[in-house]
This record gives sequence, C-alpha cells and structure tokens, in this order.
Amino acid sequence: MEKININGLDLWQFNSFARESGLKHFVTDRRSALADREFTLSFSSSPDRNEILQNRRLLAGAMGISDDRLYLPTQVHETNIVHVTADISRDALLNTDALVTDEAGVCLAVMSADCVPVLLYDRRNKAIAAIHAGWRGTVAKIVDKTLQLMNSKFGTRGRDLVAGIGPSVCQESYEVGEEVVGKVKSAFGEASGLMIPTTENKAMLDLWKANKIQLLEFGVGEADIEISNLCTVKKNEYFFSARKGDTGRFAAGIMMQ
Repeated sequence: MEKININGLDLWQFNSFARESGLKHFVTDRRSALADREFTLSFSSSPDRNEILQNRRLLAGAMGISDDRLYLPTQVHETNIVHVTADISRDALLNTDALVTDEAGVCLAVMSADCVPVLLYDRRNKAIAAIHAGWRGTVAKIVDKTLQLMNSKFGTRGRDLVAGIGPSVCQESYEVGEEVVGKVKSAFGEASGLMIPTTENKAMLDLWKANKIQLLEFGVGEADIEISNLCTVKKNEYFFSARKGDTGRFAAGIMMQ
C-alpha cells in the first residue's frame, strides 16, 4: 500500500488495485484535509454537518465524480448487504455494512476507525464491493456473505477477484474478552490460529487473517489478496482509531470508471 496525493488530498492505495485499468480506489488519511481540521467522513464524528459534506465533496472530486455518486452506508456492525444502483434511495443504505455494484461511475465506500475495510474487484464480470468488518461482522462472516451475493448477482468466482484488506487494528494491538473469544472459536474453530491467549480468558485477535480465510475459502488466490499491514493503533498519525480515543472515521472506497 502506498500514499499518493490527488487534488490536494492525501490518500492511500493498494498496489494490486492500482495496476487494474479502469479502476479507482482510495483509503483516506486523517490528515487529508485542505483546511486545518482533520479529514473525517462520518456525520457522527463532528457537530458540523457542513464540514462532513464538504469533506465528502472533496473526496468525490478526487475520484472525478459528483458527491451524489459517492455511496457511504450507515454502518451497524451487522451483515446487511445492499446492491447499489445509480438510482438507489439513500434510505436503502441505512443499517448496512457492505455494498456491491456492477455499475460504472458508482463509488462504494465504508468508514472505519479500527474495524477492517475490505475492497473487492471482480475483473471478469466487472463488479465491486466495499465491506466493513469489525469483530462482529467478521465472526458473522460478512465477507463470505458478500462473496456469495456477488456470485448470485454477477457470477463472481474466486479466481476472478482481487481483494484488499485495509488499515485496521492489528493483532498486536487488539486484545478481546471472553465473549469474543468464544464467538471466534464458534465461527472459525478451535484450531484457526486466529488468537494468541493472554490472561483471564482473553486473547489477541487477528482480524486480517480471519477475513483472509473467508477470501481463500471462496477461492480467491493468495497472490490476489493484499493486506495493508497498516495498524490503525500503531499508525494513528495517519488513521483514526477508536481504541486511541478518536471520534473521526476514515473511508475506504472503490469505483469502476
């Protein structure tokens, strides 16, 4: 993953997606603002609604689209997935944690501040997805559910896909309690290798690997899965982190031209 600048905005890009013609994508930087404030995309992170609208306009402009073609769902840590079309109602994006489309000029994005943003591109059938996977979405296998939906709607197969697992909390910075430990074991099995036990039934959880497992099981080639290896806690100067007390949210998005 590399840092670039478009129209004055500092953005991050996956190397794998950058090699794909006709594809645009981004992960925003908390210091991307052209003004003095941090570049947050979530209405819940600022009392100034106009600030968020302006930030979204700047981001859309960097992608070469109008802001009404930038789709950001209202995320709730569940597994609702929406098929986005250019005429979809914004109300349809409520309570949603993943978006898919096969339409060009439609930019799908999700917000994060430790949870895992996952971007998908089906090179053969020309379809994309943006997924928000916190621990709840991960153990509920929202990535797999999105893949299955893409298969049914677009004919997507594992060998057709390029995947990017974006900046999020890394295993070294992510201790979870007994409840999460139990759910991870139920979802992925005792021998998944996703957790390093600590004390009092707690463990350090590897969300990157948990989401990579779902991609591999669908048949995505390992060489076609790029993990950013950027921890939002350790690289807090670039990305918002709820664990570090941030209220801001960065975004990860993808669009076919």
